[in-house]
Amino acid sequence: MMKHIFLSYAHEDKNFAQDLNKRLRASHQIPWQDRTNLLGGENYQEAIDDALRTAEALVLIMSPHAARSHYVTYEWAFALGAGVPVIPVVRKLATPHPKLSTIQSIDFTPPGRGAPFVGLLKALPTRSSKLKDGGPEIRAKFNLVNGKPDKEGNYFVIGVYIEKAPRSAAKVTYEFHDETFKRGKWYSKSAVRKFESSVRSDGDSVMTAEIRTPGKKSLRLRTSLHDALRAGHGSKPSPGIERALREILKSGTP
Repeated sequence: MMKHIFLSYAHEDKNFAQDLNKRLRASHQIPWQDRTNLLGGENYQEAIDDALRTAEALVLIMSPHAARSHYVTYEWAFALGAGVPVIPVVRKLATPHPKLSTIQSIDFTPPGRGAPFVGLLKALPTRSSKLKDGGPEIRAKFNLVNGKPDKEGNYFVIGVYIEKAPRSAAKVTYEFHDETFKRGKWYSKSAVRKFESSVRSDGDSVMTAEIRTPGKKSLRLRTSLHDALRAGHGSKPSPGIERALREILKSGTP
């Protein structure tokens, strides 16, 4: 059974939690929320405890209401005791419990691009950024003009591709999990060019690639655009590429 992401929140933050639930599902995660996962006739506390114990991470929606909630405190404390990673996301500023003060939180309070959600996806456990060492991997490179990363306005021109794709792979579907991208999902059938495709971006984003091979189960890879660019340009990029990488990371992290 696939593990899930437990959403812990106060009742007053239920709309924010529901929105986060939808966005996580759209990003191929499996959120667990009491409003949608509890069944009629179930023992409420036993179901909650079991969901906490078997979660791969707990996303704690922080707010003044959550800080005062005994139920929320019980849930994150249970998770920490069970060895489940706790990832606080700040909906509204509040003084955290001392046991949470050393855990890095993700700030969802400022408006703007989808950087906080990108940060959350990057913080969640990754099931398959690679199939195995030496297996298929998402990579990317800046398009270079006279040795410098090319830009169209404020956007870098970037080529994404699959390194070591299976020989029989027929199609790769790429997806950026950030609502600010107008072209969030597209595909490539260009196997001879490593399924390369061109995109434009001014910041980091979590991205996935689904590799389809006739007669076999699809393989899904996940990484961030910044990490894909790092892998594509190697360990010693030029100063111009290094500056572009820092710009991509700065624009895409909370």
